[in-house]
Amino acid sequence: MRRVLAGGIAALAAAATVLAGAAAASAAGKSSAAASGRLYFVRGVNIMVVPVGGGTARKVTKAGNGGATGMTIASGKVFWVTVTGLHDTLSFASKNGGTAHVLVRNLNTPRGLVSADGWLFWVDENAIGRVRPNGTGLNRKFIKLPQEVGGGVADGLATDGGHLFFSRCQGHEIGRVNLNGTHKDLSFIKLPRKACPQGLGVGNTHVYWADLSGFVGRATLTGHGANGSWLNIHAAGQGPFNVAADRAHVFWDWGGAAQSPVHVGRATVSGTGLNKTFLTGQGAFALTSPGANS
Repeated sequence: MRRVLAGGIAALAAAATVLAGAAAASAAGKSSAAASGRLYFVRGVNIMVVPVGGGTARKVTKAGNGGATGMTIASGKVFWVTVTGLHDTLSFASKNGGTAHVLVRNLNTPRGLVSADGWLFWVDENAIGRVRPNGTGLNRKFIKLPQEVGGGVADGLATDGGHLFFSRCQGHEIGRVNLNGTHKDLSFIKLPRKACPQGLGVGNTHVYWADLSGFVGRATLTGHGANGSWLNIHAAGQGPFNVAADRAHVFWDWGGAAQSPVHVGRATVSGTGLNKTFLTGQGAFALTSPGANS
């Protein structure tokens, strides 16, 4: 009887070990999946890339003296727009690194760049433009928007794969339009008069925006639950400027006052785990992790 019990206990122990191992492997797999993907950002004049979980960043290519004000990944390449004050460009390089090439020239102060439905979209002083990643189908004024009081038509651009979201600081609003240019809504998300939304990002079920008052705001993709002070980044008037998000985290950049370094901060999408100095660098951002739309 004791042998039977001992054998049964041994068998149960073995089964428990197998189950525990399977659970650990499953948890590790989920953790690995949550931390998979890469974050593209700017450091100085270079475009850099780093695992979203952190680590050593490496250079992808040189962005140019104008840095980058919009970035996206499409067709195995990283694309970006620059603001130099004169004849700005939309350029690209292999997402794994290499020489930079110009795709579109003579843009007028572009501020955002996203990819969706086989197109690259940007916003500049005149309109939302688009072009194919191979350079065909160029339309510099694909979606016309009314000028803001201070000039320009929008301050940031993001996509959920079916719509374009654009921020308008002077109007204290975030607009939305279909990818084909229909159903334009300038006040899709109406914000308080003190709000000044800048960079935009879409992660999973929310659109996030950077507000110069020191907060990252967010709302659902249907425009509900808008909260302009969702995340206080504690930056004392130094941003945030750009923002990006995936299923697990939200990223933003801040700093630069009095020659201080510019940092990339990170927090979870639940608003916890604030890390103001996750990286040294700045936006624009592009994410390849689950839940991100770049």
